[in-house]
Amino acid sequence: MIGKQTKGRGFRKLLDYLHNSENAKLIGGNMSGRNPRELASEFRLSRQLNPDAERVVYHVSLSAAKDDVISEDKWCEIGNRYMKEMGFDANQYAIFRHENTDDDHIHIAASRIRMDTGLLVDDSWDYVRSEKVLRQIEIDYDLVQVQGSREKLNRTQSTGQFRRIQREQEEYSQGRRDTPPESSVKESIQQTIDSASVDHPQMPEFITRLQQAGISVRTGFTRNGKSKGICYEKDGVAFSGTQLGAAYTFPGLQKHRGVDYQPERDDERINVVLLIPSVPLPIEQVEKFLQEIELKQTQWEPPPEDESLRPVLQNYLTQKRGLTNFLVEPLQRQGLGYIDQQQQHRVVFIKRLLNGEKSGALVWDTHREDNRCIEYPENSDRSQGWFHLKLGGEVDDKIERVILCDSPIEALSVAHIDRDAHKGQPPVRTMYMAVDDPNSLPLELLKNVNRISLAFNNDEHGNQTAQVVQKMLPQAKRVAPSGRTWNEILIEAQQREIEQQKQRSRGFSR
Repeated sequence: MIGKQTKGRGFRKLLDYLHNSENAKLIGGNMSGRNPRELASEFRLSRQLNPDAERVVYHVSLSAAKDDVISEDKWCEIGNRYMKEMGFDANQYAIFRHENTDDDHIHIAASRIRMDTGLLVDDSWDYVRSEKVLRQIEIDYDLVQVQGSREKLNRTQSTGQFRRIQREQEEYSQGRRDTPPESSVKESIQQTIDSASVDHPQMPEFITRLQQAGISVRTGFTRNGKSKGICYEKDGVAFSGTQLGAAYTFPGLQKHRGVDYQPERDDERINVVLLIPSVPLPIEQVEKFLQEIELKQTQWEPPPEDESLRPVLQNYLTQKRGLTNFLVEPLQRQGLGYIDQQQQHRVVFIKRLLNGEKSGALVWDTHREDNRCIEYPENSDRSQGWFHLKLGGEVDDKIERVILCDSPIEALSVAHIDRDAHKGQPPVRTMYMAVDDPNSLPLELLKNVNRISLAFNNDEHGNQTAQVVQKMLPQAKRVAPSGRTWNEILIEAQQREIEQQKQRSRGFSR
């Protein structure tokens, strides 16, 4: 049985995938929700116990060997046992079974926040503990014993080293040891390589990082003269890439770790960094710069803008969507809306935190007709932040009125209609916000606002979203458009005005 673990920030997109995949079935766990919306709402309970925690989502998949036949009840037993032994004995989790591939497997979505203490489950050496748990499950349930996914790319420690780490981990978990187990030189090198390559650097920069971390590197052609070999040394102990595992050979660094290597560009630079190696940094600085690399990798970057297409977007928003230049011009000037340089049929709308910091993006595909946006990038968890704009009152005034909408186009349309209704500007500071996920609203702000309008589209999705938000914000009032969307109402009103002007002009001409 193979286990793969990941951690993330958002539950909803993960739950949508687990629930909506072909032949997927929710088979167990300890939660009452039966669909992604209900489960995401339920997971919010644990989030509220530790609002400062970031990567609170724990996702593990457990895959059986092809010859194993596991019933639904047995999968539930295995999932429950795995979670308990991994330290999730007081945590929310849901178990899904997938049969959409050749191998039978389950997915478990869990909160890392314990319901009894509000603390995060300790994840130190979780891959070691996971392999230990799975090996014992294979024995107890008479399953085929397989090689772990990590073991396929990493040459594991010797039996003695592995037992030492297991023993020290158990002592640490039981409080009989003050510090986690110390890794072997081999594993220390593997972990440093993993950290140094997380942002897919070019090969010379990657080697320099290892040198700064106290790892000497040698590289050269293998005997057949066709590919490069690589070896590493730390504290007087040397390993070839092959000894560390397939992911640490010269080709493996490119294939599995994403290190960028182009011979014509890099070979001369590699010779220089090997001939004049960088001086190792103090251990505190090593830890800091490796953390910075990992942080840089997790930072969000928007799709690039083609500034030459600004007139095209202005025409689309004003002529096709009926929006006023009063809203469109600052949108473009602040970089909050622009055309995707790579896919010019897509409009990018920037999401921001309440302090104005850009944090994510929504993409409006002009070819789609469902009046919905998609998250950018499409395979990511929903980022924190929202598309929002403010009108009325003074810039520093307290927000007294909030209108929640389905999309940026709808938020802009409602803002346009609201301006017209108040003959210029709303009388109090008003925020118009696009809600792409009702379970990630800025509740601390909204709970203190008495006037909240739920201006979601007049369809099933909009009505369901309104119901979810009203449970969290009882003061909110549903304000549905008379048509399907507010943008349709805006366009129809402008068309009527144009027709009336034509009729008036014809009357004068007579």
